[in-house]
Amino acid sequence: MNISEHIADMLYNKDLRVERRNQITRIAASEGRTLAEVEQSEFDELQGEIVQLDSDISRYKQLETEQMRTATPIKGAPAILKHRSRDEDFQGQNFTRMVIAKALGNLHQRSPVAIANERWGKSSPRVVEVIKADVTGGGSGAGEWGNELVSRDTWMGDFQEYLYGKTIYNQLPLREVPANITIKGQDGAATGYWVGESKAIPVTSADFNDVTLTPLKVATIAVASNEWLRDSSPSAEMLVRDALVEAARQRIDSTFISALAAVPGVSPAGILYNIPATTSAGTDGDAVANDFKEMMYRFTTARNSGGQWVIMNPALATGLSMLRNALDQYEFPDISEDGGTIFKKPVVTGDNVNANHVIMLKPSDIYRIGMGTMEVSMSQQATIEMDSAPGADTDTPTAPTGKTVSMFQTESTAFKVVQSINFARRRESAVAWINDADYGGAIST
Repeated sequence: MNISEHIADMLYNKDLRVERRNQITRIAASEGRTLAEVEQSEFDELQGEIVQLDSDISRYKQLETEQMRTATPIKGAPAILKHRSRDEDFQGQNFTRMVIAKALGNLHQRSPVAIANERWGKSSPRVVEVIKADVTGGGSGAGEWGNELVSRDTWMGDFQEYLYGKTIYNQLPLREVPANITIKGQDGAATGYWVGESKAIPVTSADFNDVTLTPLKVATIAVASNEWLRDSSPSAEMLVRDALVEAARQRIDSTFISALAAVPGVSPAGILYNIPATTSAGTDGDAVANDFKEMMYRFTTARNSGGQWVIMNPALATGLSMLRNALDQYEFPDISEDGGTIFKKPVVTGDNVNANHVIMLKPSDIYRIGMGTMEVSMSQQATIEMDSAPGADTDTPTAPTGKTVSMFQTESTAFKVVQSINFARRRESAVAWINDADYGGAIST
């Protein structure tokens, strides 16, 4: 990681802490109360980290300025797509065009720069310049553009922001922590007692736990026909973008909001793992109030109230938004299929959430690592096992499933998306949930 990347990483971590700090005060203000002791402690901790980051950022910026002053300019240095360009029709279009240009260049044995210039030279000159700076001589060896499609320097644009906006996992202000560090925390509250003179002091106990997050890998493969890639219309480019995003987001979200146990060295446990579900009280507005009261009670009894967010399926959110009371007024006017708020708590919706689940969680009590660079690779010669449970492992290979497809034979291109991430609950009381909600009969068939 160079100095610029380190500064960007620190700025990102500062933004996370500022947002969480402000969220704590907003929640307390909306509920008309002062900060609870645990909130005040977290606020002070965040404020100290923000001050430290500001100090570090200032020092590294001075070092960066000094290096730039003394550095010798290099012709053709890589450009970086950091913000949405004025010549983009949709978020992440320039990055997607880079993917398409390199794929077609490899397919036709032509320069990706020439292809980009022909297709988008007039409408999007910036992407041509970026590709020109990024592409070296073609080939299939390690480090050449025929092998690894995108380097870290070019993975900095709206594409990653678009992906983060599409996943529940990345919409939540989870607590960012360093990888491979053991974090000791308290899982339950201790109890104090009034003690009379000469009386024995009762013994109390508090539950403690350790959390260590090591990087795990989530990877998916999306296949596109070469005819599709040749289509120069923005709609085809959006399909390529959405295919890559969908490939990356489904596995992340479906594991994160699940009750699955961890697979050592492979995947983390879902946040619902070993958390007993609450049974819904019914389908009307009164039942919704009872359900949320029950979930919030789980937090208050654990001395962990405040700062909760809610996750649900868009269909269930739609059902809530249509509930009316006896006066024909909408019970929950601040929620829709896209989210909103309910009982003053932010709501995030996602298609990968079970249609009958309502999940309440405290983002600050869920640790995560791996918010950095993703890797995208492509191949037009590989043979892909088109199966959600492939058997072609290198350590314990099994017979093919009969669903292998040659990219060369089918005139297709395979794109592989890889990201190292991990997450874990800070404590058991970080999550409460309902597993059979059907508000307004939204999920009835």
